Amino acid sequence: MDLIIPFKIGDFAESKSFVAGFRGAWFRSKINDMRVTECGHLEYYLEYTDYTEEAHEWIEVFQKNPFNSASQKKESSTSSQIMLRPPFPKWYRGDQVPEHFSKSELIASVRHTWKVGDCVDWHCSDCYWTGKIVKLISDDVVEVLLVEPPIGEGGPPHQVNHKDLRPALDWSIIEGWTVPLSAANGKRWYAARLIHPKSGIEESKTGEDDALENMRLTSTHKSLGPCKRGAHGSRKRQISPSELVQLQPHDTTKGVTAEPERPSNRTGARRYPLRVRKLVKNALVRQK
Repeated sequence: MDLIIPFKIGDFAESKSFVAGFRGAWFRSKINDMRVTECGHLEYYLEYTDYTEEAHEWIEVFQKNPFNSASQKKESSTSSQIMLRPPFPKWYRGDQVPEHFSKSELIASVRHTWKVGDCVDWHCSDCYWTGKIVKLISDDVVEVLLVEPPIGEGGPPHQVNHKDLRPALDWSIIEGWTVPLSAANGKRWYAARLIHPKSGIEESKTGEDDALENMRLTSTHKSLGPCKRGAHGSRKRQISPSELVQLQPHDTTKGVTAEPERPSNRTGARRYPLRVRKLVKNALVRQK
């Protein structure tokens, strides 16, 4: 089956990296160019919109995680991962969901408060780190544990303000946006639900937690994947699984974190002095 790549020059997207110190983080990007290399690798030329001091770079769209030994041993293209996804959908809390919005706009809805076990993205140093809430500290602060290696950076929990969190969502070419299962104390639930006007899905009138539990197998946690949107295929480049190949990891980073108790790049990869100075200054201001 040919895969429909739903990105074109000029599109905004979120990108990820397998560089140690930045695994599990998503970076807001803009696609400025694209090419197919002599080896048949599809690449996009990305501008990192939150890192204006960083040079633009070519990234290979499909890569294997160099830290995952099981992935490296597989010769099948199914072990490759797509390094881009569309911009994150707008999301709202509880009854803040608007009554009217674009007919083609997918939105996410979450409960009023976070709880232990929720899968979240933490906004830190101008990118989003995927993790899980492991402890409630106060009305406004929680502890978040980042995804463990080889997918993420892991490490000790980080104390995070509620305002820096958004629900974690997954995206694939086949399924589109989906909501990952949250879990704690032997229970599982969805921390968010997806709402699309064309689906005819309405908010549940039952209890909030019961509704989330009952929606486990419904379409409220999946969007229509690009491969299922036949009407939009004409503008997209199609790529067959045979073109998915292994990429040697680039020695680049998406910024440097100099803030205390924040994810950081400890590998000595290239850094940007202006970016470092800004982050150190901000960290000192907060400490005061």
